[in-house]
Amino acid sequence: MILLDTREFDHPLPLEMAVNAFKKLQGDNVIHMIHRREPIPLFEIIAKNNGRYLCIKEHETLWHIYITRSATRHLEHTDV
Repeated sequence: MILLDTREFDHPLPLEMAVNAFKKLQGDNVIHMIHRREPIPLFEIIAKNNGRYLCIKEHETLWHIYITRSATRHLEHTDV
């Protein structure tokens, strides 16, 4: 699992970081992105590029987003 903590960065850096990591993602690897907002534009990019994601809101300023290219990988929330 690749941990990508973007909570301290301002837009557009979190989106750019996530897209760059997603481009390099292979096999059944998963990105665990931690963000302070729900990154809706990222979801559109992932979907258009045959990826899958799971987004979990822990509270108003803490979101966990799991991203994979694998069609069979199970995505789930894990504590960090």
